[in-house]
Amino acid sequence: MSTRLKADQKGKVGKRKQNSEEKSDVEFGVKKSRVPQNYDIAGNHLSFASSSSQGLAQSTNLSKMSPKNYETILRQFVQWTQAAEPVAVNFLAKANWNIEYAMTLYFDNPNLFSGSAAQPSVDVSKNERFFNQYIHKEDGLGDKRIGPNGVQQLLGDLGYQPTDRRVLILAWKCNAQTQCEFSLKEWLEGMTTLHADSVQTLRQRIDSLDAELNSDKSKFRELYLFAFSYGKAAASRSLDLETSILYWDVLFGNNRSTLMSQWIDFLREQERQAVARLALDVGQANAAKMKHVWITRDTWNLFWDFIVLSRADLSDYDDEGAWPVLIDQFVDHCRSSLNYPTPQPAGQPMEQRSYY
Repeated sequence: MSTRLKADQKGKVGKRKQNSEEKSDVEFGVKKSRVPQNYDIAGNHLSFASSSSQGLAQSTNLSKMSPKNYETILRQFVQWTQAAEPVAVNFLAKANWNIEYAMTLYFDNPNLFSGSAAQPSVDVSKNERFFNQYIHKEDGLGDKRIGPNGVQQLLGDLGYQPTDRRVLILAWKCNAQTQCEFSLKEWLEGMTTLHADSVQTLRQRIDSLDAELNSDKSKFRELYLFAFSYGKAAASRSLDLETSILYWDVLFGNNRSTLMSQWIDFLREQERQAVARLALDVGQANAAKMKHVWITRDTWNLFWDFIVLSRADLSDYDDEGAWPVLIDQFVDHCRSSLNYPTPQPAGQPMEQRSYY
């Protein structure tokens, strides 16, 4: 009797569990079905193992929702992302088989369908061959370092100009120490971080990161801080003015904001005045050969906060804050020469003036 009651209870529990699962599927608009095994793509048989953590693609997605060329799209997605095949089908199905949107989804959240076990694998030997494509004997750096000629070839393959921000992103993700060079160790670490092992996957991942920087201030700041160490000479503790301007243009784009343009004009004027003063002692030609305005690491780092977080009219600038002297001087210049509003003593309203 006892055994029969247990059997009845077990059956009821199982039925409630089944009904709950069916209800859950209806609520989320998902109909579970097993993916067909071993279907062929260009002569290759693909095997999809059933797994709750992988969230296998439904057969309805393959038969009804996918385009006629789904085999080609799936093969390209797997090739470019190195994702497991069932994970690839899920991302493509979610993106309505738009491969560009699917790859964006994948790189933004590779664990969406597959849990922590589905990180893209990176073939080290393949990345070493990828690296060796850009070794040039004329660079004279041996077979473990890509030099300027190799970098030029790589940028040509990627379709990037040397001053493109995406080139700096590549150096950042490789944690490169020398401009226009990559060691094998830097390259392998970078490709592992980017989950790339070909020109196609590398370009796709860098392009995705470049787009993220426009909205993700924390990532943008990481790249910005990296640029200082990457851009300065090894023996120098600061960046010279022209190199600083070059990197600001790379980071923020050539379409400078009003405040950025005024900052650069201010620095160039500081340089001109320094040359004029020194010319009285050593002559104009000799004075012009020297670099007079240098951007220290402190000034470089805090300028990001200044240019990104400050109000356009600098009305929120804290004169008592721990800003570098050069930025303090620039703010004073904006108020005295460019008609920016001047803060009033406590209890008095700030005068309203236009600096446009």
